Amino acid sequence: MLNIKNFYNMSHNYRTAQLFFSALKLDIFSYLDEPISSDEIANKTGYNLRNLKLLLNALTSVDIIEKENDTYKNTEESKKYLSKNSTYYVGESLLFRQEMMMLDNIEKRIKVGPDKGIKAHNEGYRVYDFAKLAEVNIPDLYLWHIEPLIKIADSIFQEKIPNKILDLGGGSGAMGIELAKKYSKSKVVIYEEQKVAEVAEKLVSKNNLESKISVLKGNFIEDDIGKDYDFIIASGIIDFAKDHLNSFVKKLYNALNKNGFIYLITHGYDDEKLEPSNIILGWLSSHLDGLDILLPEKIIESAMEKGGFKLYSINKASGFNVKVYQK
Repeated sequence: MLNIKNFYNMSHNYRTAQLFFSALKLDIFSYLDEPISSDEIANKTGYNLRNLKLLLNALTSVDIIEKENDTYKNTEESKKYLSKNSTYYVGESLLFRQEMMMLDNIEKRIKVGPDKGIKAHNEGYRVYDFAKLAEVNIPDLYLWHIEPLIKIADSIFQEKIPNKILDLGGGSGAMGIELAKKYSKSKVVIYEEQKVAEVAEKLVSKNNLESKISVLKGNFIEDDIGKDYDFIIASGIIDFAKDHLNSFVKKLYNALNKNGFIYLITHGYDDEKLEPSNIILGWLSSHLDGLDILLPEKIIESAMEKGGFKLYSINKASGFNVKVYQK
């Protein structure tokens, strides 16, 4: 007999997600770093006591928070990642991504079809606020990407530090910033489009690294990105060169010094467009709107090989598709 419970579990998981995001929007977790009663939270927030208690009990029932006697508190995980009092707070990123990727009105979009303007131009900025994404994505970079980046840099530059580093389409520039901290004598360039570059400039200033890091503004697909780099970070951007892939790869190749490296993070999209499921579902909303950006992994690999790059290493340990190529 087929396990029909799977379908009912999906319904339960959907309600759990709704509960979680509602609590995040209400900033409930920031009040729960220490044991606190529902009455105290209601007094601080002005929320309705009766319904607040129902919410807190529901969060407890699915193990997102804990309850002891008449008080509630965060679990270790929710205190670290969901409270605004924590330096590891990722709530804003989660909420933004939920809004960005939500599949509301999917039935209507299936019946009506994509937006004609978005489909015709196939430009991501028509769907996504990349400047806002760069801003809220900073904690995610430190959570998932910085450590693997530093490790591969350690393995590559054991005897000689890189003279010049490029964080290409790097959003906030956090990855380039951390390499600038690691290699104090290296010159680092962050390259982004105008609005996103402003986010990078603020983070560079916050870290007092204006003398070591240059923030360049432009269209990295069409414009000159500079040259003489020993190390280029290209995180999740190669798909945007879909219609100019070979010329873009050539641009990357020419921008590197001899034996230079490129740190390439891709989406791992398969030819059948069936895997990985988090990418399929994460991009589905934009694809329904009319975008067609993601490149299958085999096409990227072929373009890199054709462009003269040699595969140096592969790392999927962090859950992301990271490949390092050498010129």
